[in-house]
Amino acid sequence: MADFYQHARVPTLHHLAHADSSARESEMLEWARNKPVVLLLPALYAECERPALPRILEEVSQAGHISEVVLSMNGMDAAEHERALILCRQNLKDKKAHILWNDGPQLSQVYQRMEEAGLDGHHAGKGSNIWMGIAYLHARGFKGIIVSHDTDILNYSRDLLWRLCYPLLHPRMSYHFAKGYYSRVSDRLYGRVTRLLIFPLIQACRDVLGSKPLIEQLDSYRYPLSGEFAAEMNAIERFSLPGGWGLEIAILCEAFRHLPGERQCQVDLGFHFEHRHRSLAHDQIGVNEPGLITAAADVARCLAFQVLRESEPRSAESLMRLIIERYRPRAAEWLQRYEHVALLNGLRHDHAEETAAVTAFGQALDQLLQTLGEDGLRVPALRETPAKTLERIPGLAEEILASAAVV
Repeated sequence: MADFYQHARVPTLHHLAHADSSARESEMLEWARNKPVVLLLPALYAECERPALPRILEEVSQAGHISEVVLSMNGMDAAEHERALILCRQNLKDKKAHILWNDGPQLSQVYQRMEEAGLDGHHAGKGSNIWMGIAYLHARGFKGIIVSHDTDILNYSRDLLWRLCYPLLHPRMSYHFAKGYYSRVSDRLYGRVTRLLIFPLIQACRDVLGSKPLIEQLDSYRYPLSGEFAAEMNAIERFSLPGGWGLEIAILCEAFRHLPGERQCQVDLGFHFEHRHRSLAHDQIGVNEPGLITAAADVARCLAFQVLRESEPRSAESLMRLIIERYRPRAAEWLQRYEHVALLNGLRHDHAEETAAVTAFGQALDQLLQTLGEDGLRVPALRETPAKTLERIPGLAEEILASAAVV
């Protein structure tokens, strides 16, 4: 059963009843005429050959309040790019759509020009796909709402879309950013990076640094690593975003810096998402996908950067050492809490596997600490905002616009 608890910092919009989805979509169809909504989907080509993405596109084709779909994709060659276009045409029906081929010839030249201008260029990752999607819409002069979610949701429902968009479209609400949250559970608890790394790491930051506003803000989100969000274009185009797995943390921190608290909210999406689950080991997954530990280390680095970015370099390293020391006892607390949750609900719980995850996360943090002395708090491919980048490099906007393939 859902609760109605409100955190002091971030308004929470709970799922307390089964709303009439068709009625909600009809309402938003009217509001979206003045404030169009674009669905921005980051994806590897591999998702085109898995069951989730085709079903997602078919569902989205029926969402009248979504004016357009932009797929920002990578990990494909020319033949696969053509197959991606065919897949979209078949499943999106008459919905307006474009594909951005992030590692294709045209956008590779765009990234090259960025590097020549002294900016971070190509970096394969979800953050790069989202950044390029925002840059493309900015180049078009888009003024509306961007909504985004992951493309590996096996039990997808377009109810997710109206729940994320509703707080930004409703005339009696005045939100500019909405973060989705949900539970990761089937016969067992998932979401290990959130449960056993990020939650205890945020608490460790508070233990060492005190109750700073940014730490309190991050602590208020129920699922900070969820990939589901909606944002006003004039807000998110001012966000500085990394190219890799730190994207979700960076978005929350940028929202904190650029938007008043009353303009942000988190939305209960109302059902259990079933995603593909990442392995702890590199050799158990596809060669083009990083393992869980690689992703965890990326997220932890971004969190450390965001929390410590105003510290002196020498003090940042010593503070991070203290935070990692506090992480381990905090993680042990969270490990026990979630074991109790599993026991109460009769869920499968592998204590050894959960403990191994905490150990691995601790090792990833130790490796992060070792690199701080060499690289500082640098986050790979932390780019300037799309607006500043396109302003800085003449003709770049036109190149990005020309790269978009019409579905």
